[in-house]
Amino acid sequence: MTFDPARAEQIRTSPEFRAADANCTYVGCASSGAPATSQSSAFELHNLHTALSSGISGAGQLIAVVDSGSRTTHQEFAGKTIHGYGTLPSSDHGTHVASLIAGVQDGRGMHGVAPSAGLHLTAINPTGGTNLNLDNVIGGTLDAASRGAVAQNNSWGFERAASDLASHLQSNPGQTVAQGLNALIGNYGAAKWQTYLDALDGFQRGGVIVWALSNSEAMASGDVMAALPHFDQRLQEAWVAAANGYFEVDAAGDITKAFRLSAPCGLAASFCMAGDGTTRAASAASDTAYSTGTGTSYVAPQIAGTVALLAEAFPDLTPEEWTKRLLASADNSWFSKLGVPVNGTSDFGNGVSHAFSEEWGHGVLDIAAALSPIGSVSYLSGDHVLTSDRTSLTEMTVAPSQSFGNGIERALAGTQVAVFDALNRSYNVEGSQLVETSSSSMLPDLMQWVAVPPSHALPKPGLLLPDDVYAATAGLSVSADATGIFEASPAPAWHSQSSVLSLVGENVAAISSRELGPFAVTAVGFAGQGTHEDELGSVAGGGINVVIGGTTRVSFGASYLDDQESLLGMEPSAAFAWGAGSKVATFHAGLDHQLAPDLELFGRFEHGTARASGGTAGLIGSISDVGFSAFQVGVRIGSLLEEQDSLSFSVAQPLRIESGSMKLNIPTGRNADGEIQQRQMAADVEPTGRELDFGIDYNVPVGEGHLRLGLQYRVDAGHVPDASAAGIAIGFRKTF
Repeated sequence: MTFDPARAEQIRTSPEFRAADANCTYVGCASSGAPATSQSSAFELHNLHTALSSGISGAGQLIAVVDSGSRTTHQEFAGKTIHGYGTLPSSDHGTHVASLIAGVQDGRGMHGVAPSAGLHLTAINPTGGTNLNLDNVIGGTLDAASRGAVAQNNSWGFERAASDLASHLQSNPGQTVAQGLNALIGNYGAAKWQTYLDALDGFQRGGVIVWALSNSEAMASGDVMAALPHFDQRLQEAWVAAANGYFEVDAAGDITKAFRLSAPCGLAASFCMAGDGTTRAASAASDTAYSTGTGTSYVAPQIAGTVALLAEAFPDLTPEEWTKRLLASADNSWFSKLGVPVNGTSDFGNGVSHAFSEEWGHGVLDIAAALSPIGSVSYLSGDHVLTSDRTSLTEMTVAPSQSFGNGIERALAGTQVAVFDALNRSYNVEGSQLVETSSSSMLPDLMQWVAVPPSHALPKPGLLLPDDVYAATAGLSVSADATGIFEASPAPAWHSQSSVLSLVGENVAAISSRELGPFAVTAVGFAGQGTHEDELGSVAGGGINVVIGGTTRVSFGASYLDDQESLLGMEPSAAFAWGAGSKVATFHAGLDHQLAPDLELFGRFEHGTARASGGTAGLIGSISDVGFSAFQVGVRIGSLLEEQDSLSFSVAQPLRIESGSMKLNIPTGRNADGEIQQRQMAADVEPTGRELDFGIDYNVPVGEGHLRLGLQYRVDAGHVPDASAAGIAIGFRKTF
């Protein structure tokens, strides 16, 4: 639609507009300087530059323009692919519009929103003038659709209110929309109008239709052509109506004032948005001429150009989805601040709703927001974007236990995993970002070490400790903890994680110990919590241990663990659903050798296999059995400073995955039909680091209690290469 010359002059000659025009680098402005921050052009300039700086420029996209004509030889179209349908007269209006869409970015004059896009041009009237040649427009629409145009810009129309058509159809309930158009606008014949409506409907299968509203500010319902989807619901799939406004923004880019310079959105409100239509762009006066104007005619091409950017960035989306992104991302944050009444809300699905007003539609075009994720970002576990279960990005991460170290992170490093925003656009996340980094904090071990130890029922020879530290009983007994139950001598400081029984958590253990000739045989059964959940009975198991010898004691045995919540301490997540739990079998062996009355060597080794139980889902296609190991070795010196003290030096490796692999189903994106595409990959899960804990433990009786002092230094802490941790603890315990 042509702009109101009086209104254009009023805006053009205002001090604010002159300042913006003098410094402008926006669409239709000189290619140097920056716009005044008091103008809405600054807001749109920032958003456009965000897109162009990312390398998106509309390359490979075709935009159809139905207008009064165009000067195709203008320098803004140099080297550009242009398809013309029928005769194409030269016209200032059409040249201005086409350059706003796709003017080249060559440092001269101005550039369009999509400077690399191609153009398909159709004249309203091939012979010139403003009288509509409906046959030519129908032919141009069909031809543009056949060439794959992703948008059609219509900056033309009739000064006929949409409410007039609404009233006519209400008064003539038997008439079609085509008959109503024929009655109110022009006697082209209802059949031809129907053909045109069908052509517009067909175009939406591959592109978005953008239509400029009337520039009459008094047309409360909007005009009939821009509001066509209100009457023909087939056209609601991919249609955007464009309103014009003058906006002032502050330094933060927030809109502080808004003045409407066109008809309100009216009946088109739910599929309408606004923009700054005061522009400077190419003119048909010469190949280097430019002119300034304002109107909805110059808002619509900015929206059409944005469609080209979306089509290049998101070729796997449909025109309907491009339209949803445009409307759902429009800036309406200023509605409440400026007292703009909200007349409705559009529900775009998956929790994305967006308020609109009859005056401004959904708000102001925001190019950067349309290209960015909208709503929550989720992992989709399924085959189609519409039927898959959605897991928010914050809930799809996995937290490996210490035994896995950096194995899971390493397996996913460099892998691009597709996640989807609420409007089903895929974005890539680097796989290792889905793995929570484990902490190397030593506080839990410090607290455990200084705590009062459990009262074990097994004989604990404890060569260098008082005989009454552990109660020696035979037969069946009950203990409050199975951890360390098979260790032949008291463990040094902070090495509880060197046994798979450390995964049991709080438990109750039933223990039976018997002397069978030279062998001391201990059997244990236990049940209790795991290390993560507060669900009693989630872990159960048992084991057996055999000890032989006196001065030199050798122990060996096996354990079985049915863990209903984790795999060696790692819980599944919504996206990393490797199973419901695991079954763990382990073999252990130990050696305690007393070199002298106050000098003892000790060591313990453990090796086992964990098998995930339950079905896999999400990213995990399958997971193999996982092998693991742990060990500790050291020396203990007694009566060093006092008769009953002891000093231990030790080296230990906590539980570590030694073998295992996963088959992963990695989503890579989607196609235009919404089908989620995947690729399969195999990945080993053993870590590249190996934690070694170097410790010193000093234990001395003090009165009726015991004082403990411990130092520890961890190399490759958490089985992560080059990580380290150190800690010191002092504890005193006394039994009352």
